Amino acid sequence: PQVNKLEENLAKYTGAKYAYACSSGTDALLIALMAIDIQPDDEIITTPFTFIATAETIALLKAKPVFVDIDETTYNIDPKLIEAKITSKTKAIMVVHLYGHPCDMDAIMKIAKEYDLFVIEDCAEAFGSKIGNRHVGTFGDVSTFSFYGNKTITCGEGGMVVTNDDTLN
Repeated sequence: PQVNKLEENLAKYTGAKYAYACSSGTDALLIALMAIDIQPDDEIITTPFTFIATAETIALLKAKPVFVDIDETTYNIDPKLIEAKITSKTKAIMVVHLYGHPCDMDAIMKIAKEYDLFVIEDCAEAFGSKIGNRHVGTFGDVSTFSFYGNKTITCGEGGMVVTNDDTLN
């Protein structure tokens, strides 16, 4: 019952339709990739300036992480560099909101829409962050949170997957 209440409260707080608890932020990333049906040899654009779990979960599914450098001001993935890395194998963009500072989601979502790519938001270090009145974790197709000991909200270990997409529910 407590886990169900946590899922309900996190969905309500962020504005997501669905929230699902899992054992860790790493597992949340893996579940998110599986939800969008990542297959071997798919390419996922992401940042190299992140915890190993970002690339690790992509590699676990035998997909390829394709690194795009960061913006030196925000330390987040630089949207101006994303399009140059898109190929016919690119399936998704996985952004990581760092230090409570959101990525440029307007620019990233515009690129994703143009190239028909999924967007995964890793919000492990940005719980409660907003762009305007909208919480991070509600821009992409599926998003993840971590509750590890050094995160904003912690229970020692744990994670959450959120989405507004009825087909990924």
